[in-house]
Amino acid sequence: MLRTQGRRVFSRSLSSREPSSYLKIGSVRVPVGSPKRPEHVPRFYEGTKASREYLPHLKWLMQKDLLQQDVFLLGMPGRQRLELVLRYLEMSKREFEYLAITRDTTEADIKQRREIRSGTAFYTDLCAVRAALGGRILVIDGVERAERNVLPILNNLLENREMQLDDGRFLMKHDKYDNLCKKYDQRALTEMGMERVSEDFRVIALGLPVPRFSGHTLDPPFRSRFQCRHVDETSFKSCLENSLELAPNVKESEVTDLVSLVFAYNSETSLSRPRVPLTNLQNVLKIWNSNPTYSASEVLDMTYPETEMLVANDKNIMADYKKNFRLFSYEKTRSVSECRTSEKDPEVQEVEIKQPRGTMALTLPNFPFSPFADQLSKNFWIATSNQETLLADLAISISNGDFALIGPKGSGKSTVIQELSKRLRFDYETMVLHQDMNSRELIQRRSMKENGDTFWEDSQLVRAARGGLVCVLDGVEAVSSSVLQSLSQLVYHRRLDLPNGERLVGSGEFEKLQQKEEISAEILNSKGIYRIPETFRLLFVGESQSKEHRWINESVLALMPFHTTPSLTTEEQLQVITNCAKCPDTVSIAKVVELVRDLKESQDASLRSTATSLSLRRLIHIARRNALQPGSLRTLVENATLYRFLPIIAKKMFAQKLDEANIFDDKKKTSNDDKSFLDQLRKDRKESGEEALVPDVLFHENEQNLAILEDLARDMYLGSHLLLIGNQGVGKNKLTDRFLHLLNRPRQYMQLHRDTTVQTLTMQTVVENGVIRHEDSPLVTAARCGQVLVLDEADKAPLHVVAVLKNLLSTGTLVLGDGRCMKPAGFTSIDSEKVVPIHPNFRIIMLANRPGYPFLGNNLFAVLGDLFAIHTIDNPSRKSEIDMLKKYGPNVSESVLEKLMSSFNELRALSDEGVLHYPYSTRELVNIVRHCDKFPDDSLVEVVRNVFDFDVFNEDSSKTIEEIFQKHGIPLGVERETVMIAQRLPLPERRPLGHWSVSENSSVAASSRRLPFDLKPVSNKPLKMQKRNSRNEHFSEQVCHWRLPLSGESIVSGGVRLGDSLIVAVLNPARLLLVPNFLQNDTVEEWDLSSLIPRAPRTKYQPCFKMAKLNENLLVLHEEVANFFIVADPVSRSAATINESWGFANVFSKNSSWRMAPQLGEIAVIYERNGGEIKIITAADKELNVETLASSCNIDRVIPIDASHWLMVSKDGKNKILTRKKSGLEILEIRDSLNPCLRPIFARLNGENLLLASDEYFLVKGRNPMEQRATELTGVPRGPLGAVVDPKIPYYLSKRNTDPSKEAVLVGKNIVRVQPKWNVPESALAKNSPSSRISGLLEVVDVENNTLSYIPVPCSEVHNYHSEWIGAVSSTGLVPVEWNDQMLLTIDANGGVRSFEVTLASLKSSFQEWERMTSKEETNLRVEYERENDAFDPSKLDDPKIGKIDPNNAPHHGGNQWMGGTGGYSTAGLGGVGGPFRLDAGHDVHQMPESAKQQVPEHILQKAREISKEQYAKKLKEINMSAHDGAAYENIWRSIESYSRKLTSIIDQLEARRKEREWAKHQTSGDLDEGKLVESVTGEQNIFRRRVDNTPEPGSPQVQPKKLVMCFDVSGSMYRFNGYDKRLQKSLEAALMVMTALDGKDEKVLYEIIGHSGDAARVPFVLEKGSPKNDKQRLDVLRSMLAHTQYCMSGDNTLACLETVVKELSSKDDYDESVVVLISDANLDRYGIRPSDLHRQITSDPKVNCFVIFIGSLDQQADSLLKHLPAGKAFVLKDTVDLPKIMETIFASTIAQ
Repeated sequence: MLRTQGRRVFSRSLSSREPSSYLKIGSVRVPVGSPKRPEHVPRFYEGTKASREYLPHLKWLMQKDLLQQDVFLLGMPGRQRLELVLRYLEMSKREFEYLAITRDTTEADIKQRREIRSGTAFYTDLCAVRAALGGRILVIDGVERAERNVLPILNNLLENREMQLDDGRFLMKHDKYDNLCKKYDQRALTEMGMERVSEDFRVIALGLPVPRFSGHTLDPPFRSRFQCRHVDETSFKSCLENSLELAPNVKESEVTDLVSLVFAYNSETSLSRPRVPLTNLQNVLKIWNSNPTYSASEVLDMTYPETEMLVANDKNIMADYKKNFRLFSYEKTRSVSECRTSEKDPEVQEVEIKQPRGTMALTLPNFPFSPFADQLSKNFWIATSNQETLLADLAISISNGDFALIGPKGSGKSTVIQELSKRLRFDYETMVLHQDMNSRELIQRRSMKENGDTFWEDSQLVRAARGGLVCVLDGVEAVSSSVLQSLSQLVYHRRLDLPNGERLVGSGEFEKLQQKEEISAEILNSKGIYRIPETFRLLFVGESQSKEHRWINESVLALMPFHTTPSLTTEEQLQVITNCAKCPDTVSIAKVVELVRDLKESQDASLRSTATSLSLRRLIHIARRNALQPGSLRTLVENATLYRFLPIIAKKMFAQKLDEANIFDDKKKTSNDDKSFLDQLRKDRKESGEEALVPDVLFHENEQNLAILEDLARDMYLGSHLLLIGNQGVGKNKLTDRFLHLLNRPRQYMQLHRDTTVQTLTMQTVVENGVIRHEDSPLVTAARCGQVLVLDEADKAPLHVVAVLKNLLSTGTLVLGDGRCMKPAGFTSIDSEKVVPIHPNFRIIMLANRPGYPFLGNNLFAVLGDLFAIHTIDNPSRKSEIDMLKKYGPNVSESVLEKLMSSFNELRALSDEGVLHYPYSTRELVNIVRHCDKFPDDSLVEVVRNVFDFDVFNEDSSKTIEEIFQKHGIPLGVERETVMIAQRLPLPERRPLGHWSVSENSSVAASSRRLPFDLKPVSNKPLKMQKRNSRNEHFSEQVCHWRLPLSGESIVSGGVRLGDSLIVAVLNPARLLLVPNFLQNDTVEEWDLSSLIPRAPRTKYQPCFKMAKLNENLLVLHEEVANFFIVADPVSRSAATINESWGFANVFSKNSSWRMAPQLGEIAVIYERNGGEIKIITAADKELNVETLASSCNIDRVIPIDASHWLMVSKDGKNKILTRKKSGLEILEIRDSLNPCLRPIFARLNGENLLLASDEYFLVKGRNPMEQRATELTGVPRGPLGAVVDPKIPYYLSKRNTDPSKEAVLVGKNIVRVQPKWNVPESALAKNSPSSRISGLLEVVDVENNTLSYIPVPCSEVHNYHSEWIGAVSSTGLVPVEWNDQMLLTIDANGGVRSFEVTLASLKSSFQEWERMTSKEETNLRVEYERENDAFDPSKLDDPKIGKIDPNNAPHHGGNQWMGGTGGYSTAGLGGVGGPFRLDAGHDVHQMPESAKQQVPEHILQKAREISKEQYAKKLKEINMSAHDGAAYENIWRSIESYSRKLTSIIDQLEARRKEREWAKHQTSGDLDEGKLVESVTGEQNIFRRRVDNTPEPGSPQVQPKKLVMCFDVSGSMYRFNGYDKRLQKSLEAALMVMTALDGKDEKVLYEIIGHSGDAARVPFVLEKGSPKNDKQRLDVLRSMLAHTQYCMSGDNTLACLETVVKELSSKDDYDESVVVLISDANLDRYGIRPSDLHRQITSDPKVNCFVIFIGSLDQQADSLLKHLPAGKAFVLKDTVDLPKIMETIFASTIAQ
C-alpha cells in the first residue's frame, strides 16, 4: 500500500532534510523533505499511477535508502529500471544527478573538469561531486558500457564517502566532517580544502546482466559496494492489461495474440537473436491505437524488424510463430496528404491518411517550418504505392513520437524524410554520425571564445531539442551502440543532461515545475533548466544490419519503433528511375532493373554482394547517363559494380548475367554521338579569377585518355561528383588535373591517410596566443567558393571519416567541427551565422586505388560508391600507351617500346589472375622509358631492374618476371649467350639458260557473273595461345614460337595475314582461328565452320582449305577436295557457303582437280589442274564477282608474278602469262629457247627483274618479259644433292601430291622455300643437331647478296596421327606465311607457329636485342592400345591373385601370371579384368573393353574385393610403420611450392588487414588528439590518442572460422588413367597445396580432406581436428589417397559424396562460411550421372559454396559438362600448371574474403 503520512520531526541521523511528510510502503517508510533545488526533482510521472509490480521494488529502494546503502538495479533493456528510479525520486522528492555511461566516458565526465575564464583555468564540479555535496541521488545508467578502470574511481566515494578532487579539495564523510567542526570553524575547514559529503547522498546504478548482453563485467571491488536487485520484466498479465489500456481502439483479440506471441518468442532462450523489447511494444501500441487498421503482423514488424536483423533460420522461426499465433500480413496501401492548419484549433494541424477502409484524420502539432523544406524535396519525389504507404506509416509514427528508419544503401531513406517534411510541414536538423563520434560530441562540443574562454556549444541534436525541431540522426549504424543508448533518457522521458550542467526537460514536466514551484520560465532557464517543446522529434536513420556489423541489439531495439524502406517492385523501380532520370529508353533500363532483381535473388553470395552496388540511386544515375549518351549501357553497369576489379569467379558469373539480360553496348549509337561535353562545359565556364588554383600539368594526350576526359565531362555536365578508381600509376591525378585545366576550374586538394580524422577533414585548428581558432579546410573552402575538391588517396583514410561526406553528397548538409553547418545556397535559418552556403558549382573528385589485395586501403567503394559517378581508370590501351611512351621517350627505338609494352601487358594480366600480386602500371613503364631516353647507353636490363628489384627476394615472383621479359625479348636474368645463325654459303655462279619472250597480246573471252551471299553469324569463343621467345638459349633466325590451342587431332591447312591479324584454317573439325594483333596478343578467336561444310556421302572425307583475302574484311576459303567455297567476314564474325551455284559438280566420289593459286593483292585465282579453266574472284558489296576463262594450256600450277599477272605453268612446258587489265583478261603465250623447259614453282616481279625458282634452279633471273620482246634468263642450278639430312621419304609422299608453289614466298629480297629433310644436303644441318628434331628446313636464297642458307624448323611438340591427311596439305607439314619484308611465319600441322628473320639487315639489327628462354619437352608420354570387344577370353579367368613379381619388370600383357601386367586376367595390373586391384608398373597399357568387365562372374568379383581389402589394410599398416620418404614428398612439393606460398600469402594479407590497429582515444600519452585541443589548453590529461590492436568489444559475437571441405575422387579410374592425363598426380598436388597453404590457419580456416569412390561416398583422409602438422603426416595422407585408388572397387559416388557433405555443413552454424571443392574426373556419364543432377546438387544450398574441378577427361567430356554447370562454379583442369591458379581463384573468392 502506498501512503503519504503527516509531517513530523525526523532524526538527523537519518536525514539532514527536515521531513514534511513520510512515504510508506508496507511497513517501510522514509521521510519526504523539501528539496533545496526543486528543479532537480523529476516530475515526469507525477499524477500517474505506478504498476503494482513496481511496489516491491520501490519498497526495497526505501529500505536501502534508510540503510544508506547504494543499490544496483539489474534487468532487461528498456525503460523499466529508469522508470522505477524516477518514480521513487518523484515520490520521495529527492534531487538527482544523471550520468549516462558510454565506452567514451572518462574521469573528466564524472568528477571535475577544467574551464577557462578571463585567462584563468578553474575546476567545475561534475555530476558525482555535485550529487555528493548536494545530497542528491547519483543515477549511473549503463554501467556495463563503461571501459575498464573508469568507474572504480568512485570506489572510495561509495565505500567511505571520500574522494580527492583535482582542485585540491577533499570530500569527507559527513560524520567525520561534523566531528572536525567541533574543533575548527567552517572557514578553517574550507581553507584546508575539506568538503562535507551529505548523508543524503546515494548512488543508484543501472545495468544489464553480462554475459547475456554485451559489455564489461563488473569490477569486483566496484560490485561489492552495491546492493543488487533484479528487476523482472512485466508479467504477461500486467503487460496485456497495459496493452489493452494503450490501444483501446484495437480489437482485444488482436492485442492478445500479439502480446502472446511476444512472450512465447521471448521465452525461447537464444543468444543468437535478440528478444522482442516490451518497452518498444508499448510505443508501437500507441501507433496501433492511432490506426487500428494495422494488422498485428505489421505492428510486430515495427516493434521487431526481423527482416533487417535476423539470419535466414531465425526468420523462419519468427515466421512459424506468426503462423501459430495467426498474425498474418495483408497488402495494404496508404497515402498521406499535405498538412493543413486545423479549423478547430490553430495550435495544431491536421493530415489525412487515405487507406482502403476509409480516410483517417491525424492530428499533429504545429512544427516549426520554413518553405525551403518544400523546395528541397519536391523535385526528387516520385510517388509509388509502397513509398506512399511508408510515408503514411511514418506520419502516424511521428504523430506519436520518435521512430527509426532503416534500409539498404541507396534505398531512398533521405528522400523519404525530405518528402515527409514537406507533407507534414516541419523543419528538421540532420546530424551525420560517424565512428569517431562519442556521446559527448553528440550533445555538446567544447569550444573557445576569441578571448580564450571555454564554453560548451550545442550540437544539432540539442539545438533541435531546444527549438522543437525534428532531429534526424543519420548513420546510426556507424556509432557504438552505447552512444545511442546514452540517449535513452531523452527518448523515454524527454530529459537530457548536458555536459555544461544544464538540463533539458520535456514540455509537460517543465510546465508542472512552473506550476508547482510558481516560478517563471526565465528563472528556470537561469537555473539551467530548459524546455523541450512538444514538437521535438528524434529520428534514427541507418542502413540495414549486415552479417559483419550487427548494430541493432536489444537496447537499441527498445528505444523506438522501427520502419524499413520497402523493396520496390520492378514496375515501381522503373517508374522512379525513368521519372527521375527523364530517360525515354525504358526498355534498356528495364533490363538493368531486372538484372538487379536477378542478382539479389541469386544463390551466390558474390552476386548478391554485387547487387548492393546497383542501388536505386545508382540506377537513376545509369539511366541519366544512358539518356545523355545512348549506347554505353553495359559499360555504365560494369563501372557501377567495379566489374574490372571483381574476383575472377564473380566477374565470370556477373558477365554471364549481363549476357543473359541482353545488356550490351551499342557502338553504332555511341559513334553517332559526336557532341563534346568537354567543349560545352568549357564554353559555359566563366573566368574565375583564381588562375593560381587551376592545375597545369605535363600531359601527353592519347585516344584513350581523351575518351576518359570526355566521359568525365558527361558526368560533370549532369552535376555528379566523380570517383576515379584504379590501380596505382594509371594516371588518375594527371587525368584529374588535365580535366580541370581544360575546364579552367580552380581546385582545392587534400591527400588523405590513415590518420585523417573527421576534424581534419572539415576544419583546420590552429592555436594563436593560447587561443584556439578554427580555419576552413579545403573541403569547406571549395564548397563555399564553388571550386572542385580533389580528395587523393581517399581509400587510405578510415572509412568512417570519408563516410561523413555521405550526408553532404546526398542531402547537401554537413556539420563542421567548429559547430557550423554546410547547407545548400539559399537555405534560410534562424542561426544564419552558423550556416556555410554550398555553392552550386561545388564538386568533389575523389581518387582511390581499387579495393582488395594487394592494396592496403579500405573499401571506399562499398561506403560511398553509389554517391559518385564511378570511373574505373585502367592502364591505357596498347596503342594509346605506345603513343604516350613515344612522347616520353622520343629517342627510344620502337622495338624496345614494343618489347616493354608486351612484357608489362602480360605482367598486368598475371596480376589480374592473381599469379602476381603487384599490378605493374604505366607509371613504372614511363620511368623506364624516360631513363632509356636520357641515358641511351645504359643496359636495358639494368634499367628494368630499377623497377623490378623490389621483387628480387621473392623467388617465385622474380622467376615469373624474368621469364616474361625473356619471352618478349629483354634478357632479364640471362647470364650466358650463344649465337647459332645458319651458315650463309655463296651461290654458284649464274649461267645463261636461253631466251624467252611473249607473244602478242591476245584478249580472251571471259564470262562474268555475280554471286550474292548471305553471311550468318558463326559460333565463336575466345581461347588463349602460348608464346615463347626462341632466342633464349641462343640467338638464331627463329624469333618466337606460338602454340595455337589445338588438340592432337586437328590439322592446320592454311594461313593468311589480314592487317596485323593472323587467320589460320584448321581441319578436323573445320574452323578458323583469328589472332588479332598477332605479334603482341595471346587471345585467339575460334570460329566453328562445321555447320557450313556440306554433308559427305562417304565416310572418309579429308578436306583441305586454302585461303585468300579479297579485302580487309572478307576472306574466301576454297575446299579443294569437294570444291566448295566459304566466305568469311572477320569483322562481323559471320560466314556463308557457296557451293552448287558455281555450276561445279559437287564431287565427293573423287578428289576435285580445282586448286587455289598463291595470292598477291586482293584477288583469288582458282584453276583447274590438268585442265585449262581459270576463275578470277574479286569482292563486291555482299557478293562475289567471278570471271571465268578457258585456255588451251594443260595447267599444272598458277603462280603470281605481281598483283595483275600470273604465270600459268603447263605440264608440257608451254607456259603462258595471264594478265588482268581494265579492258579484260589476256593470255600471253611464252616463247623460249630453254632446254629443258622451265617449270617454275615461284615467280615474282622485283623492280625490272623477274625472279623465278624451280626444282632444278635455286634462282632464275631475267628482265620483265612484259617490257620487251625477248630477254635472257640466267640461272643457278641446284646440282646433285649427294647425302641428305634424312633420306627417308614417307610412303604417302613417295609421289608428290602437293603443290610446291604454296611452299615458296618472297621475304624482302630473299626467296624462301620450305624443303623436306630428304631434299636438303646433309651439310645444311649442324653436326650436333639430330634430324629427328626438325620437320623441315627453310631454304633461303638471298638474291641481293647471292647467298644460300638453310634454317632448320623444329618439329611440332604435339604428335598427330593423321600423317596422310597432313601430307595432302604440305610435304613437310609446314605452311609458310609471308608476314613482312623481314620475317615469315611457319605454321605446322598441329598449330605451332614460328617466326623467322631471314634478311641479313634484319638479323644484324636484332642481334643486340636478343633474349634467352628455355622450353621443356614432355617426356612422360606413353602408348595406349585399345583392345577389340572380341579380345576377351573367359577361359583365362581364374581366381583373383596378386601375381608373380618380375625382377626385370618386363612388360606383360594378355596373360594371367604376372603382377603389373596390362590387358590380362586375374592379376593385379592395369587395363585387364578379374584382378584384385590396380597396379601400375609403368608400361604401355593394353586396355580390355568395358563389355569384358561386365562378363566377369560375381564370385570372382567377390574374391577380388576380399583380396583388395586385405592388401589395402596391409598397405595402410605399412604407411604407418614406414619411415618418412623425403624424396617422394619433395617430388610433389616442388611442383606446387610457389603456388602454396601464394595462397598462404593471400590469407596472411587478409589477416593483416583485419588486425590493423585502431586509434584509442582518451589516453594519457601518445599523439595529441586534435579533437581535444581545448581540453589540452585547460590542462586535462586524457587528451592523447595512440594506436592499439583492434580488439572486439566485450560480448560481441565471436568471429567464426570458415570451413573448407576438399572432396577428392579416389576411385579406380583415377589410378587407371593417371598415365593418360596425370589425373591422380594432379589430385595429390591439389591435396598437398591445401594442406600446406592452410597449415597453422586453424583459427581462420578449418578444413577436411575426404574422398569418394566405388567403396564409399565419404572416405576421410584429413579430419577437422586432425590436420597434418609436418611433412611426414602430409605424405602419409597422400599415400593413403594413392593406396585407396589402387585397391578400391569400381563404381562412382560423386553425387552421394557432394550431397552428404552439403547436408552436414548446412545443418551447422559453427562456421562463418562453408566451401566445398569437389575434384573428380569427368567420366560421369559412365555411371549414369547427368549434368543436371550435378548442377542441382551444386546449387542445392545457398549457405554452402560448391565448386567442381574436372581433373581428368576422355575426349571432350569435361568441356561438355562445363556448359551445363553454373558459371564460375566449375573448372576443367587441362594442364597441371593451371591447378594452383584454379585453387587460388576459389580461395580468393571465398576463403580470403
